Amino acid sequence: MFISKCTYVLQRLFFFIGLSLAEQRTASQYGIDEITLSAGTVEPLPELHHSLIGSNNSIFEINSLDYSANYTTDDLWSSEFSAPLTEYSNLNSSIVGERFADYFNSLNFEGKAALAALNALKHSYGSSHVRRFTPYELFGQSQWIEEATEINHVGWSIMFDNLGRYFTLELRGLRELTFSFFILFALLPIATGALTVYIFKRRYYAVTFNEKGRSKESIRQLQENSVVDFDDSSKSSATLALPDNDEPLVVRDPPHERLSILFATLEYNIPDWNIKIKIGGLGVMAQLMSNNLKRYDLIWVVPCVGDIVYPVAETAPSIIVKTVNQQYEVKVYYHYLENIKYVILDCPILRKQTSRDPYPLRMDDFSSAIFYSIWNQSIAAVMMRENPDIYHINDYHCALAPLYNLPKIVPCAVSLHNAEFQGLWPLQSENDLRDVCGLFNIPKSVCKSYVQFGNAFNLMHAAASYVRKHQSGFGVVGVSDKYGHRSWVRYPVFWSLKKVGHLPNPDPTDVDPVISSEPKQLPSFAEYNEKRKAEKRKAQEWAGLTVDDTADLLVFVGRWSVQKGIDLIADLAPTLLDKFNTQIIVVGPVIDLHGKFAAEKFAYIMERYPGRVFSRPEFVHLPSFIFDGADFALIPSRDEPFGLVAVEFGRRGAICIGARVGGLGEMPGWWYAVESSTTPHLLKQFETACCRALNSPTTLRHNLRMAAIQQRFPVTEWVALYDKLIKKCIKTHKKAVKSVPVNEKSNSNSTPLPSIEVNDTNGTMVANKQSPEVEEVPDASEPTNSAGERNRVVHGELSPEKLDEIMETDNDSVASSVGSRPLSELTYISQSSMNLGSKLDVRFIDANGVAISEFSSALSDLTAENSKTKLCIDNFLVKVLQKWYNEEHHYYRTGFRPRFYKYLKTKGKKPREVDDGSSVLSERSFREGFGPVRGVAGHQLSTCQRVMYVKVVGWPLYAIFLALGQILSISSFHLSLLSGFERNHIASLYVVNGIFILSTFFWWGLYRNFASIHCLSLPFTVYGLAFSMTGISSMPFIPFTTRGWLSYGATWIYAIAASSGPLYFTLNFEDEHTKGLGSWVTRACILHGLQQLWTALLWLWGTLSSHLDWNYSILIKPMNNILVAAAVFPIAFVLMLTTIMLYKGLPPFYRQTPGSIPAFSKALFHRRVVICFLLMVINQNFWMSSLISHGWRFFWNSELTVLWKVIVMMICFLVFLWVGLLALLGKLSNTHTWLIPVLGLGFGGIKWLHVFWGTSNIGFFLPWAGISGAYLGRALWLWLGVLDSIQGIGCGLILLQTLSRRHVTNTLLIAQVIGASVTLLASAISPTKTGPGNVFPDITAYTTVDGVKPIANAAFWICLCVNVILCGVYLKCFHKENINRP
Repeated sequence: MFISKCTYVLQRLFFFIGLSLAEQRTASQYGIDEITLSAGTVEPLPELHHSLIGSNNSIFEINSLDYSANYTTDDLWSSEFSAPLTEYSNLNSSIVGERFADYFNSLNFEGKAALAALNALKHSYGSSHVRRFTPYELFGQSQWIEEATEINHVGWSIMFDNLGRYFTLELRGLRELTFSFFILFALLPIATGALTVYIFKRRYYAVTFNEKGRSKESIRQLQENSVVDFDDSSKSSATLALPDNDEPLVVRDPPHERLSILFATLEYNIPDWNIKIKIGGLGVMAQLMSNNLKRYDLIWVVPCVGDIVYPVAETAPSIIVKTVNQQYEVKVYYHYLENIKYVILDCPILRKQTSRDPYPLRMDDFSSAIFYSIWNQSIAAVMMRENPDIYHINDYHCALAPLYNLPKIVPCAVSLHNAEFQGLWPLQSENDLRDVCGLFNIPKSVCKSYVQFGNAFNLMHAAASYVRKHQSGFGVVGVSDKYGHRSWVRYPVFWSLKKVGHLPNPDPTDVDPVISSEPKQLPSFAEYNEKRKAEKRKAQEWAGLTVDDTADLLVFVGRWSVQKGIDLIADLAPTLLDKFNTQIIVVGPVIDLHGKFAAEKFAYIMERYPGRVFSRPEFVHLPSFIFDGADFALIPSRDEPFGLVAVEFGRRGAICIGARVGGLGEMPGWWYAVESSTTPHLLKQFETACCRALNSPTTLRHNLRMAAIQQRFPVTEWVALYDKLIKKCIKTHKKAVKSVPVNEKSNSNSTPLPSIEVNDTNGTMVANKQSPEVEEVPDASEPTNSAGERNRVVHGELSPEKLDEIMETDNDSVASSVGSRPLSELTYISQSSMNLGSKLDVRFIDANGVAISEFSSALSDLTAENSKTKLCIDNFLVKVLQKWYNEEHHYYRTGFRPRFYKYLKTKGKKPREVDDGSSVLSERSFREGFGPVRGVAGHQLSTCQRVMYVKVVGWPLYAIFLALGQILSISSFHLSLLSGFERNHIASLYVVNGIFILSTFFWWGLYRNFASIHCLSLPFTVYGLAFSMTGISSMPFIPFTTRGWLSYGATWIYAIAASSGPLYFTLNFEDEHTKGLGSWVTRACILHGLQQLWTALLWLWGTLSSHLDWNYSILIKPMNNILVAAAVFPIAFVLMLTTIMLYKGLPPFYRQTPGSIPAFSKALFHRRVVICFLLMVINQNFWMSSLISHGWRFFWNSELTVLWKVIVMMICFLVFLWVGLLALLGKLSNTHTWLIPVLGLGFGGIKWLHVFWGTSNIGFFLPWAGISGAYLGRALWLWLGVLDSIQGIGCGLILLQTLSRRHVTNTLLIAQVIGASVTLLASAISPTKTGPGNVFPDITAYTTVDGVKPIANAAFWICLCVNVILCGVYLKCFHKENINRP
């Protein structure tokens, strides 16, 4: 009723005149001699989507005409059409226009005379006789104007009677239906998109209230794994005393009864020596293994540290390792304790670390490479000597050791305690590869097969590759149920594995062997409450807080780093202190810049809120009453492998408030979901969880505490799971070894690695002669490039003192080189998960102290609100980082003019001083002492490179040129743009698609095997050649036929260049990795909008120049105009000049050869998001690629619209509306990184709607809109196109947020090949190969008597349902494989 009223109102508002057109056919063609016309009204249609039906029941379709036929008898048939509105005067005739002639030509009839048609009422209006015309006479066009259809109808049905030789007209179509479809198509995508966003946010932004702790299923598994008692103390080995040092010597059982496990850690404890080196979870788990794996013989390799004096131990033969082509001695000592054999390594390099800092400070410089080289080679020597049954790798530190013993294979189990750190060294050139392989003493072939991951020497990848090759990918586990899977999702080094399992850590204090089925006796509320109050008072007194039993005590214990979320606590603290009666204790060592700024902020908060806040940013051994007296434990970690602190606090009665990431969320408390790693989102979620917890009633808190103290994470469960892991690793290893072909085994033995140890006459372990593949590092006296200079050594015996000297002198140069290197091509294009949600560059350390001074001064204005916005630690650091980055960009990359550097600490400059504690450097210091400094870019980069680094509106020039390459390219879906505007040129479609496929393979090979400067610069030459040929074809002195072939040649050449589009999409903005996702959204919208305009203009040009000559032999008539040449030749020259500029000026990042990635294809197709993306490409190209020209001809071809008005309307949608959406979505994406992908996929089958509106006649004629109907129909088509573009950007952002740079590139190239191939297949077998057909039915002829007939076909529903279903599946894959989500 509402629609009917709206339709009536609109009909009364608009005045319209209907048009009708009778189609004419020759009698010989359609089986009739003549047609007798009744004196009914007919309506000339200058444009229709139209098919012709012959007497043999065959259907012929053409781009802009679509008749549907109904047969009533053998001699009576009908054809329906709808009528757009226009107004003509002084016309009273109608003949078939050129579009009809075009169509008849496509039928490929024999002889042009057969194309004759009937000119209805040309000479005798109302007569029953019509005469025949030749095709040449029909090439012109005129219209016969009559009256419109009645108010409730859209068009006519022409009833042809073959026997009576006449036709009649019947009214068809419902105007209400067209109005309903218009409203539905305009609003439905927005409604479904908004609903999807709402559901997604409600589902994944929830703050979970965990009332009971572990789930029932988890408890059931816990009981199953805890009933087995693994206490093998009765079977433990006997011991004998050693006469030398009175140390016990283990007498082991026979090997077949006890397995031996070798593991090596930098954190360890030796109880009888009272040595304990433990700073994190790995140290806890190492101690747990030594205390509870009594049924195994444990071989524990540990290093000596510099600040501990070790007792006398059994001396073993030394190990001679090799690094930088020199031998280096490592002393070995044995110590025995029960079933553990400690293998203690001692050398000056290892002793450079301390008990507080057992790990090297960096993991990408020269000194750390030396450390890990010696460490891993020593482990390999011990492994060869002890011959264990299995080697347990904990994180990346010892992952390289098994490779030194190849081809001998040892079963391995890999535990991921913190997969965030992987041990990376740059491999940007062959010199880097040679130098790093020399440092680690491994051949290049082994490095490329196991260790190298793109342009990085990756220790973690060595472990993953070893397991993949020799254990069928089994053996890598995370330390919690979710962390294993999330590690596989987030880190590309694991994508070649089918999955990463889980081995949940236990609570080391939960040593009870059996889970009791009876409930634990719990204390009463009053008793427990009094006990907690006493403990809380002790904690308050210890921290110097006001003793207040009513205050809620919030405690954070852990490392002060961005990973642990200490900055979030500091940002939220003023809000919690103002709104609630709370006290806060924060304790732990400062690890990074976020921790440093948090310490500064907490120092101010302590002064502002005396007696309510205690902050100690250092490592502290906490008394037990801190855990027993805490009301709430704050755990806002951005990433947490297991979360032992939650178990420790929870089992002591504290309620947890934190993020549900990794292993967190198993204890009772309030846990917020982390769907986006942006700081505003995390703060909002954290605040919501805290407010709910602090507003909770006392009885609920007591129930949570009672549930928490009953939670079990028993060691017996972990031992049972560990036993299963070890046995399955050994079993899988044996099975994999048996499956290796004999010839492959022989090949693996042909190039053995250098052996680490062999016994000499003195019993000393020395290195064998190295393999020929291990190249010598050049002598320092020889001239080398910068890469070689970084790792220079002096030949001769390498004494500890000499190695120390080399490390000290070379470390700075390596650090600076590594620090200033560009992003690896495997760095995530979106906000990198390696930064844990922070956009802070790891190279920025505030060396001058200016940033911390500015922040400290700004804290005087601290409020609860600006603490979460302006003075939010992460936001402040990001702003400072941008300024620092601009200074670094000028200093290292442009440096044309001297300037003053405020945040950047440059070499050879004195540290900047701050006047009177001010956070801003004074003008006096600038003038007198420090002055402007000219950058050093001139000494490192060529002039052309420096020019290309110059920024224009925030974009480097090289990025603008690469963006141009993306704009000029087209996708496989739009190949009909190049293949022509009509289906009768099917040969052109096959040629263009074939060229497109072959050239895609060419660009991929160029990208894969050579530096990126080649595949990014060469396409512009090809573009220039295509434009040049277009200019030549427009010359008037060129023969007409030659001009036609030149036009086709230009099209084919353009297709070659256009296939390089994915390379420009993925390889652009190499130095903008610190930008947030919002900036990527902005750039994507800008480029996509420009690409839309370029495509629209190309279609306009092609439409205006699309004509047939007198013999119907040329599709696109070349423009015979010298002005065209004058326009395209300068463009061609600029494009070819761009090739030179890019080749000479692209930054160093594009000049490195892409590194190898073992099992890349396997890893790529392990990602479900890739499979889903390819399925979407296949679906769209199969159903819709052949119809892309229909939509654009619908938009541009109309005699009812004025061209300049259509152009203005296009600019309004594709420029102004697009810019508005760009600004809005870009801003929101800075907080909600998932917004555009979820919104776009929430539109559902938006591309189906877009194609449907442009091809099914419904957009041609909107009778309720009057003369403006033609514009409204095209406006809706543009609106649907904008929404379709948003979905396209969302799909692209999904790839950017789920894959690495290399993986995105290959995915898009594969999609191009598949899409073009499917387009060729669709042209042969698709239901839409010749037109919309039944897939996009014409509903303008629909009446109620038709029922569901127009949509009662399988093709219609398959196309629609598959489009919608794939959107849902793609959204699910995105959520599961999103790298930005912890």
